[in-house]
Amino acid sequence: MTWMLLLALTVVTVASRVLPMALLPTPRGRIAEVLDALPAPLFASLAALALVGGGERPTLPVLLATAAALLGALRRSLALTLVCGIAGFLVGQALPV
Repeated sequence: MTWMLLLALTVVTVASRVLPMALLPTPRGRIAEVLDALPAPLFASLAALALVGGGERPTLPVLLATAAALLGALRRSLALTLVCGIAGFLVGQALPV
């Protein structure tokens, strides 16, 4: 991947997220409720795919990372969810099996 391609992908990704927030009105009513509820099912589907997608039993670090990330997701903060997941994985790797 070239630097120009990486830069172009970055611009497209950022623009597709920032411009709608800056230019479109804030959703209200039922649409706002649906959009507010989307992160939980999306995270759950990604976690389920990561756990069973390969057809093998997940390892202890993966299970602990998933559990910790789910606990972090209760606070509805992506940064906290990521930190909790990474911390859970590192704890799982440090435990003797």
